[in-house]
Amino acid sequence: MRSTAQFDLRIAYGEGAEAGAEVARLRKEKERLARDLESKQNRLADETFRSRAPAEIVRQLEATFAERRLEFDKLTERLALLEAHDRHRAP
Repeated sequence: MRSTAQFDLRIAYGEGAEAGAEVARLRKEKERLARDLESKQNRLADETFRSRAPAEIVRQLEATFAERRLEFDKLTERLALLEAHDRHRAP
């Protein structure tokens, strides 16, 4: 599954698909998004930045932060589902 703030794309895997590889990919993507969110949140919390940056730049950063947060939440949910599914399949 691939997610953006605007859509989710689901691709069905066959029986032979490697769920472990997908879990690893999602964990890596989750870490990347977490770092991006932290960076944007720190910038938005910086009063000096907010007072000096043009209002449009601040609005764009807020919008991007909201989109990334939605992507992060969707990815976290998908990862939890895959990990739960993996635990149920393990012998």
